[in-house]
Amino acid sequence: MSKLPLLAAAVLFCACAAPREAVMTQPLKPAGPGAASVFEKRTFKLVKTPDPDLELQLESLLSASYDAAVVRHSGADPITVGFTYSLSPRGAVYPFSEIEVSCIMQDKYASRHGPGLCADFYAELERQIAKAVAGRQ
Repeated sequence: MSKLPLLAAAVLFCACAAPREAVMTQPLKPAGPGAASVFEKRTFKLVKTPDPDLELQLESLLSASYDAAVVRHSGADPITVGFTYSLSPRGAVYPFSEIEVSCIMQDKYASRHGPGLCADFYAELERQIAKAVAGRQ
């Protein structure tokens, strides 16, 4: 006697007996005038061992890089370029051995300012990080 019909019946029973959840998704709302998106992400390697001093410096490194990019692209008015950033630790063992930095642009400015502004931001950040990690492990 073949076991195939029994197996098919068991599979059908299990599939039908599994509880189901109703999943309702909200319709996507159109993005407003201030909508922003991650324009680009880059990963930077820092140090392999915990370094609290370097972790404390990250905020000022990012701020200095942000300021340099904004001044170059809009004078001193960041509102005219719609730019900000975010940082996420990415290291496997030590979270700050590697960081991911996102360049976030308001959608209405992204095509005009995004490529140059993010490139300048990352170039400055790379210089700042290189100086900060020089001589550390």
